[in-house]
Order: sequence, then structure tokens, then C-alpha cells
Amino acid sequence: MPPRQPLPRTVPLFHNETLDSFVHRLADANHLPADQLLPLLEIRRTKKTPVSALLEPLATAAGIRCGALQLAVPEFLDGDAPDRPGAIGRPRTSLRTAVQRPACRRCTHSAGIALPVTCWTTHERNVCLRHRLWIGDGITNADEQVDVSRLPDALQAQRHHRNLIARHGRRWVRSAYPDARKIYFTWLQSTGDPFDVLDTASRLLANGTGKPPSQDLTLTVVFHPQVVALAGLLAGREWERRAVATGHVTWLVEQITVRGILLGYIPKERKDPLIQWVEHYFSLHKFAAFHRSRRIYDAFFPRETIPPARQVDEADAETRWSLIPPYYRC
Repeated sequence: MPPRQPLPRTVPLFHNETLDSFVHRLADANHLPADQLLPLLEIRRTKKTPVSALLEPLATAAGIRCGALQLAVPEFLDGDAPDRPGAIGRPRTSLRTAVQRPACRRCTHSAGIALPVTCWTTHERNVCLRHRLWIGDGITNADEQVDVSRLPDALQAQRHHRNLIARHGRRWVRSAYPDARKIYFTWLQSTGDPFDVLDTASRLLANGTGKPPSQDLTLTVVFHPQVVALAGLLAGREWERRAVATGHVTWLVEQITVRGILLGYIPKERKDPLIQWVEHYFSLHKFAAFHRSRRIYDAFFPRETIPPARQVDEADAETRWSLIPPYYRC
């Protein structure tokens, strides 16, 4: 039988919090083990139980309105139903690549929440600009979040990343970003640290415990501006247009130095990570070109967030005409 009244203690909601995180906080506030809360409330949660079945009883137990809980927890939003209020632009939690990370610890404290909060997020949310904390790649708990106040380039890269999404479309930047990280850090492994970047950065950065971050996290934070710049270059269309017209990637290689991504970059062999990425990019798009269904394309390049609803004849804002023969709309 579902609960008819709230638990003795309730907890405040937090935007885009995961369902498990909310349940853990509610259980902790009522001095219960998290795995015993739902059974105690006679709320069944199995693999076959639709998440929507938990909405009403959990909202009653938490003492909040169903609509408020639905807006706070993205699992209660259907990723294919943009007509629901507040759904557009929210992370799609059903994706295999969906990202969960600890929320900014200073944001949660400002909301009156003492416990850690785990949120669904999007790939570009690496820096909390309000509190100047690194909350992105490499963070597994809130105490690891690094203060980047003394690294203005990292703050600017966060703004640049958002601008790239507005310019090229979220789908394309989201597709290019992990590849840009992989390419750039493969380059770094072969160049070492000639300017003692790690030692310098370790004196500027500190996490929530007052200690310097790990070496891997330091590299991620310090070179984030270059990764974002490379992602913007790969997500754009100019390099593709020039490569198709000339048959080579000279312009792309030149831009990596011109834009300060990697000074003096010259690929020395076919196994260079950028050259391999370009070959894979063209082969993947050619494969998608031979399939008329958009589903095959969405499988390779899924949307990260819930898109706005469109009319039958309305063009998708992220639609592109490929320059790669055979030509197709993507």
C-alpha cells in the first residue's frame, strides 16, 4: 500500500538530481538505510517497474508535489516527449553515454543541502562559473572539485564551450569533445612536460580538502582550453569543406597551430591520432550516408538533451547537408 503521508523529515529538491541521489538523501534525513527506504514505504522497484510508477508514492513520502519532483528529477521526464513543461534541454537519462557527476558542492550548500548530491549533467558543464569550481571530467566526489579561480583560461574555456554549442549545435560539439580529449592527451603523452606545467599548476590548484589534485586531474584542468578549442575545430564544417575540396587536411593541421591548440604541430605518420580520427570520421559518415533512415544516424550521434518539438515540415536546427558523397541530410 503506497504511503499516505510524508515522512517525518523532508529534504529540498535540487535541479537535475538523480533518482538514487534523492532517495539516499531522503533516507539519510530520516535515519534509514537507503536500500530500506522504498521497501519500508511499500514502493516496489524492479527492473521491469517503470520509473513513472515511483513518482506519486515517492512525492507523497517526500512531502512535495508530483510536478515539482518530476521537474527536479530527469528520470521522470520522457526523453521522447518534449511537450512536457520543463523537459526541453534537459539531459536524456536513457542514453548509454548519459553523464552523472557530483553537483557543485558550493551550489548544494547554498541550497541548504549538507549531503553530496549527484546530478545528471551535459558534457560541457565542467566549470561552475558562479563558484569557480572544476566540476567536470575526472571528478568522482564533491571533495575532489578544484578551485580554478587562479586559472582564468579555464573559466573562459567554459564560456567558449557554450558558445561553440550555440554556433555548431550541441549534437556536433558533443560528438567531437571526447574525441578531442583523446587526441590531445595522446599528443601530450609523447611531448612530456618540458615547461613544468604540473608543478606550477599544483601550486595554484586545491580541492575541497585543501590538497592539490591528482596529476591526471591537473592535466585535465590545465589543458581544458586547448581541448575545447580542438573540439570546436572538429565540430565545425570548414575543415570538412576544405578537405573534400582539396583531398587533404593541410588546413586542419595548420589551424591547430594557428589557434594555439598545439604549437608547431605536424603529423609525422599515418598513426597520428588526428589523422586516424579524420579517416574514421569520413568512413562513419559515408556508412551513414547509405542508410535513408535517420535512426542509423541518431544511433551514431545521439542527442544529449531533449530537443524542442517541431512541426511536420519544420527543419531541425541541427540538420546539415553533408559534403561527403553521396550527399545526404544529417
